[in-house]
This record gives sequence, structure tokens and C-alpha cells, in this order.
Amino acid sequence: MTYEEFVEKLIQSAQEELGYDPAGMDFYPEGYDSTDPTVRAIIEDLNLKYTGKESGPLAMDFLLMRRKNTEVSAEMYRIATRRMYKRYQKEGFDAVFKTVKDELKNLDASQIDPGWIKKRISGDYEQIREQLIIRPLNYDLHIADLKGHVYRKIDDFVLALYYLVGDANHSLTTSKIYREEMKLWGVKEEQVIQDALANTARLYPAVIFDRRTQKEENLMEKEFSREDVTLHVHTDMIMVSARGTPNGAVSIFYPGVIEKMMKIMGGPFQAVFMNIRDVLIFDMKDRNAVNYLKQAKEGSSTIGEMLSGKIYRCDEKGLHAGTVVQLYPNGKYRIM
Repeated sequence: MTYEEFVEKLIQSAQEELGYDPAGMDFYPEGYDSTDPTVRAIIEDLNLKYTGKESGPLAMDFLLMRRKNTEVSAEMYRIATRRMYKRYQKEGFDAVFKTVKDELKNLDASQIDPGWIKKRISGDYEQIREQLIIRPLNYDLHIADLKGHVYRKIDDFVLALYYLVGDANHSLTTSKIYREEMKLWGVKEEQVIQDALANTARLYPAVIFDRRTQKEENLMEKEFSREDVTLHVHTDMIMVSARGTPNGAVSIFYPGVIEKMMKIMGGPFQAVFMNIRDVLIFDMKDRNAVNYLKQAKEGSSTIGEMLSGKIYRCDEKGLHAGTVVQLYPNGKYRIM
């Protein structure tokens, strides 16, 4: 069947087999845009997830399926139809539709905030405080998207403030907070950022790989020696991330994490952001940090995945630029 026929069959099957109301399904073509805050939040989330940039019109075709018995348009399952069509050509329609059914089952069991729009416009900080989270973004890649929004800049990346609309099987739907919006709360920005970091740590706890159990363990709930948490027998490298989120690099900023890592490392340490998900930890004298920073640059397979081009020193004063490394397109680098 043609691509257009495939999309129509998806819609028809959702109606007939799953009981979805046609009024709850909308097909948005590549290039679609909207000023409606609800739809705009969805477009930004989809663009960020698939292209690394939030601004601009929709980057590809999507079929949005609103959850049954709800009027909240943010509570949607989002199908990248052209990608699904490629799967259909290889695997057949039944295999593709099974994926849709499984994902919809996950969405029905997910935690969605049904009153998020009313809370956002209420100006009442207490109504939304526990839904604020932090996501790390590369500054240069997102400079246009960040205009007018709340974020803390840290050298070449930022910690951006988001409202957590929903978490469908850890596929986040979020919406950035505007500075004008924050002014209505009557709360200082630093306090808002700290509250959001605490929320993010609660929802997506910092984890570290424990060689004793061969599993990721909650970093803040157990005691670890340096030998327990090195990734391999012949390396001193350690990785810190966060459970249940693609934004695990923010974990290094959680309350108490740097202090805990200093205890494990026996003092200040180097941090390399491999991407927005993982942070590698090295001894201050370990030159492998430079090599892994180079790998991080070369291994960025998705636009926007690279978070930072610097190595950071972490000590009792927090995280700040330590060794600055200039990476070149030919793969060479120099220490500045």
C-alpha cells in the first residue's frame, strides 16, 4: 500500500480495534506549525526528540492519538508515520500495529498531569512546583529555542527549566518555562532552579554502575568504594547517569552528588559529558579524560546529543571549567 493508504489504515485500525474516536486523532504533516500553547509544546518536544532543536515548524509527519475519555490534547501517543511506514515495508502491518497497541497500553498506564495548562497560567507556584524539572541542553544548538525562557548557563551548555507534562514509559513530554511566567510566581529564580533539581533527582535518581552487583544502583542510597564503581577492571573511569530519563547528565548537579563522588574519588575529579545522558568521572591526573571527550564529539550520532566540548573540574565549590579542550573536525585536539 502507498504511504497515504498506510496512514489511513492506521487511523481506521485504531478506531475499529481500539475504539478510538476519530475526533481524537489528528494527522500533522511535516512543516505544520501552531501558536496554540498546547500544540506548540508538543511540536517543540517532537522536534527536540527527533532533530535536537525545538524551534520551527514540525520536522516530520506525525499522527497524534489522544487518549480515550480525555479532553487534554497533551495526553497523546505520537506516531512518526514515515518511520512506521518503513517498518511496515519490512515487517508488515500486523507487526507495526502491535507496536502501536503496546505503546498505547504504556500510555494509558503513564503518569500524565491532566490539569497542566490551568496550572501553568494560574501564577500559583505551589500548584506547579513539584512538576518542574531540569533538562541539560547544548547552548549553541539551542540558543534560538532558549530565548525568553528560564535557564542557568554553564559555559557551553545550560540547565533549562521545564514543566513535566507527562512521562509515558519514560518518554517525556515537557514544556519550557518562560521568564515572564516565572515572574508571576514571586519566587527567586535560584530557588526555582534548586526546587526543580530536587524534583528531577526525586523522579529520576542518580545511578552508578556497581561491579559487585553488575547493575546500576542508586548513587545516594548506598556506600561505594572507588573499586566498586569503576566500569572495567583495567580502568579508573566511572559513569554517573539517572534512571528513567534521556537527560541523565543533569544528575551531576543533583543535591549531594558532587560531594558523594568526591568521597568516592578521594577529592576533586574531572567530569566529561559523553552526551546529554551520561557523565564520565576521572581522577584529576587522568589524561584519558581528553580521549573520551574526543570520542564524545565523534560519537554524537544524533544532532543535539552532544552536550559540552569541555572537561569540567568538580570540587567542594561545585562544577566549573577545568581543562578546556579545542576539538577539530579532523579529529585532532589541543589543550587550551
